[in-house]
Amino acid sequence: MAKGKKTRIRLESQIQQLLQKDNGVTAHFDYKINMNSKKRTIELNLLTFNPVYDDYMLLRKENGSSAIECLDQMRRYLIKKEIQKNENSYTITWQQKGLDESHKSYFRGTSEKEVMNKFLHEKKADDYEFSIKLNPIT
Repeated sequence: MAKGKKTRIRLESQIQQLLQKDNGVTAHFDYKINMNSKKRTIELNLLTFNPVYDDYMLLRKENGSSAIECLDQMRRYLIKKEIQKNENSYTITWQQKGLDESHKSYFRGTSEKEVMNKFLHEKKADDYEFSIKLNPIT
């Protein structure tokens, strides 16, 4: 048990360091258990928190049979930047309603809908004003 916990904590730390170094955000690990699944019972939602914006967003989801499997997949994705061929880069320009400051956030996704879901993960769309733009393909 202790070895598994140490491995999970080590992987979480590695992911945290990668994101902190890349763009100064912190990583937060939201695990969900799917009791109806026989094989891929764990879903990991990797959330990032940007202290400048004072907000969080969903970076990516991974599914697996254990937290360690999900974390290892996530770490490999971040290290290798294994971008799916059907993923595109998007920019969301946004601001929280009632505040004057506007921000830009960058996402990868297969569609505008997926990117919007990452941006609004567990939030109310009515609390934000935003626009989504597909970035030019290089």
